[in-house]
Amino acid sequence: MTKFNRFMVRGAVALALGIALPLSAQAAGSKEKEQLKAQQTEIASVRDQVQALVDRLNKLEASNAQLQQSNAQLQQANAQLQEQNAAFKAQDEKFEKAITTAEKARDDQSDALAKTAVKVAAADWAGKIKMSGDFRYRNESIQRDVKTDQVRDRIRARFGFGAKINDQLSVDLRLATGGDDPRSPNQTIGASGTGMARRTIGLDQYYATWKPLTGTSVVLGRQPYPWFRPGQSVLNDGDINPEGVSVTYRNGDFFGSGFGIWLSEIATAAINPVTGAQTAALSKQGNGANFNGAQVGYRFHLGDVTTLTAAAMYTNCGGCKGHQPYWVSQGSAATTAQIGASANGNSVDANGNLLYQFQTTEGSLELNTKLFDYLPFQVFANYAHNSGASNGQDTAYTGGFQIGKASDKGKWEAGYAYERLERDAYFGQFVDSDFAGGVTNGKGHIFRIGYSPLKNWTLNATYFLNNLNINGTADPVKSPHDESYKRLQLDFILKY
Repeated sequence: MTKFNRFMVRGAVALALGIALPLSAQAAGSKEKEQLKAQQTEIASVRDQVQALVDRLNKLEASNAQLQQSNAQLQQANAQLQEQNAAFKAQDEKFEKAITTAEKARDDQSDALAKTAVKVAAADWAGKIKMSGDFRYRNESIQRDVKTDQVRDRIRARFGFGAKINDQLSVDLRLATGGDDPRSPNQTIGASGTGMARRTIGLDQYYATWKPLTGTSVVLGRQPYPWFRPGQSVLNDGDINPEGVSVTYRNGDFFGSGFGIWLSEIATAAINPVTGAQTAALSKQGNGANFNGAQVGYRFHLGDVTTLTAAAMYTNCGGCKGHQPYWVSQGSAATTAQIGASANGNSVDANGNLLYQFQTTEGSLELNTKLFDYLPFQVFANYAHNSGASNGQDTAYTGGFQIGKASDKGKWEAGYAYERLERDAYFGQFVDSDFAGGVTNGKGHIFRIGYSPLKNWTLNATYFLNNLNINGTADPVKSPHDESYKRLQLDFILKY
């Protein structure tokens, strides 16, 4: 009900009451007074009812106003919910679009990965191969009492790679300049009879490694030395790569090895390996020859920067006595004297066969520390005794030191060693090819110095001041007793 309608109702009631009162007064009588009174009572009742109706209408109006206010609030809340719903809907559309885009990107990435996986699988073998090598250019001069001074330039190039088959198996192979000389990959520039001819390349190393247990390696083929060699010892030539089988074991600081090396094959008849002819003088040649041994060692920690490595080894040259288990450079054209010279100083008979067996006990020591807490310093010693020789010329020893290490740009090193190698103390095929002319029965000093101008580039100088034929007996190389032997090597070395 509007305010105007309420105003009309109230006016009508007041008008009716105002008219009724005067009329009642004019017709007043006793009976009429009673009727009038009754009417007034009725009118009062009606008026109360009207007033009650008005009060009720006021309450209804108040309730209606409250409902209108609540309705307005609900409409406002509904509008807000609609706005939020619209925002959520827009956000959902963005999310759906983003998900669609991400799914497409994922599918594209999956396709790209699948294509890449094919390429990776094709290149997987190449990724398992590790390559390395070195190049050396050497200027060398040699002075001897009984020969003309010799000056020559020599090159050595080596290139190798290793392939990892799985966690237990690997294969390594290395090529090197040089022919079939087991102690030298050097090629002399302009060598007599070869001039500018192309130089030969040979298989320097080829071996497989199997690691069946932690710390254990089984190596088959032409391999690096399977035994520990101390410091700068030249008792063994560094270019030798023995052929055969070896087993090495390392557990913490303990290490050990056992090896069997073939020197010559087992022949079906008594055949001279040089001339190819059967001969009674070489009746035992058919047994073949091998070099077997074992070594054990331990590295002791003497401080934070100091270690001492000690090792003991025993070797036996099976089938060596009475045979020629050595490389002969002259091949089938070799004379008996040349065959004897190929024994590298060991005692031989008139036919070039070895006179003694080689059953050698060897000990090694190597101390590594740092001077002033930063400068590497090494001291080493190597001793060998051959119980198979009965001529008293059965002992060899070497020792020396090195200070510094030319291992990186600006680094330097210097070293000194002394060695004495009696005629039959050591199997001549393994002795260093530079010291004392590459034969046994010599002694002398070795001086070294090196500097690295750049990383992987080293300049070295080595000077040998030696004496040959120290026991004074007849010698295959026709050297007088204590002949002076001087050798200077200047090396330019690159590693990669």
